[in-house]
Amino acid sequence: MLTDETIRRIFEEEKNSTGLTKLPDDFFEQVKEYLNKKKKMMRDETEEWALEAVKRRLKTIFERRERKILNAAHGFIETGVMPENMTPEERSFFEKVVECLSNFQKERNEKLEKKEEEMVVVAFLEDVQRFVGIDAKIYGPFNKGDIASLPKPNAELFIKSGIAEKIEVKE
Repeated sequence: MLTDETIRRIFEEEKNSTGLTKLPDDFFEQVKEYLNKKKKMMRDETEEWALEAVKRRLKTIFERRERKILNAAHGFIETGVMPENMTPEERSFFEKVVECLSNFQKERNEKLEKKEEEMVVVAFLEDVQRFVGIDAKIYGPFNKGDIASLPKPNAELFIKSGIAEKIEVKE
């Protein structure tokens, strides 16, 4: 059963530790029961103020644990080390964050790899001044007969306008 003192202790432990402190599996249910009981017992402004102080402590505990879980999810993806002392609700949150973060990293890496793959080798049929490619890099100047690897959209523009022709490269 939670008490003001228990919440204060958990608050201090969370504040002073880098990892998650051990909580009962039914911690969030206990918090709900504790707050409901406190609300029913409120008689004056002092008790209302005390309840608000407890709510602020609890909010801080929740936020610190969430940040620790977010950091642990990132660490888990890199190292495979599972964090300890999560409640069942936090474990569910952790698993969703890991899945979301893994998907994001995978998509990001695929886009980076895809951008690198989208280069086309062309031979210039005319002289071309320096230009900024779609990838924000500077290319050229090129003389008639020069061969260059260009971002696909830029290469296609030169090919379509008859300024360059595509060269097939065998890998």
